[in-house]
Amino acid sequence: MKKKIVIALWISLVVLIIAFCSLVVYQNKQEAARIAQREKQQEAELQLQIQAEEAAKARQEKQFKESDEKLDKDEYTFTDFEETYYAVDKATVREEPFSTAEIIGSLTIDQPTEIVAKCDQSDFYKIKINGDYGFVAFEDLSEEYIDIPLPKNSKPIPTATKDILFIGNSITMYPATKDWWGSGWGCGATTPDKDYVHRTVSAKGYSSFDFMSMRSWEFSNTRNREVDDLDPYITKYQYDKIVIELGENVKGHESHFKEDFRDMVTYIHSYNPNAKVYILDNFWDYSNIINTKKAVASETGCTFVSLADVQGVSKYQLHEGDQFTAPNGTVYTIGSFLAGHPNDEGFEAIAEHLIAAL
Repeated sequence: MKKKIVIALWISLVVLIIAFCSLVVYQNKQEAARIAQREKQQEAELQLQIQAEEAAKARQEKQFKESDEKLDKDEYTFTDFEETYYAVDKATVREEPFSTAEIIGSLTIDQPTEIVAKCDQSDFYKIKINGDYGFVAFEDLSEEYIDIPLPKNSKPIPTATKDILFIGNSITMYPATKDWWGSGWGCGATTPDKDYVHRTVSAKGYSSFDFMSMRSWEFSNTRNREVDDLDPYITKYQYDKIVIELGENVKGHESHFKEDFRDMVTYIHSYNPNAKVYILDNFWDYSNIINTKKAVASETGCTFVSLADVQGVSKYQLHEGDQFTAPNGTVYTIGSFLAGHPNDEGFEAIAEHLIAAL
């Protein structure tokens, strides 16, 4: 009898334990369900909040545009704000100071932009452009110029060699045009052998050389995007010497010239690390540009070749109204473009200074 009582007690205990565990499991499931439901509700509330905020923002933007577009031209007011900022890539110029106004142009990255005023009713600057006025959004202009990175050195350093490369503008090489009698040599020289490149090559006895124009680089607001024009030369040949004759056309385009010129030297050295680089002085006496070139030469370990006794000397220059008879008998009258370029005597003087430095 006693044994049966013990067994009954054990069975009752087991039943109680099972019942307790079942209750715990049930309660845990209920709690998990409540948590899941609460999280789901919170997520739904968050989504509704986001949707409400986006809808409110859209309504605000729509109202802003509509209110802008309802204004007549004479209802806009402006606060004077005279600064020169730089354009962000593909900055849009509009006819009126709101985002849906007619597009009348665009600005290239880093283009210096003269601001004359801020619009009081919208986030637009009033700017000078092409002798007139236009409007550019605040976000499309930057106080600082945009640092355009150099192209990546993606090709191997060349192993084929040449003696010298001349990089320049029209004084180094200018194509055939109606403005002059030449065809692909130093602009103003009567014949190819009279320009400074061919005089230098002949005097030094170089057996292999190249010369090319980077004239467009001088005028550009995006010079680092054009520096790979050098690739057909510096990625194919390892030059012993490289002469850079650039700067005459930079006058009026001096914004971040120093940084861009230094970057060009860096790019050249990425493919021609052993080349001796010579920076040729300006033929025309633009002191600010010359000082910048001297500074870059010093900072990059290049040799600066001075032309101080050549600059501005009349006997070394072509003069407007003078005439030249080409070998084929055509008579050319020196116009405003050719005037000021070196004549044969000027090219000889340039070559003498460079030859002495090489």
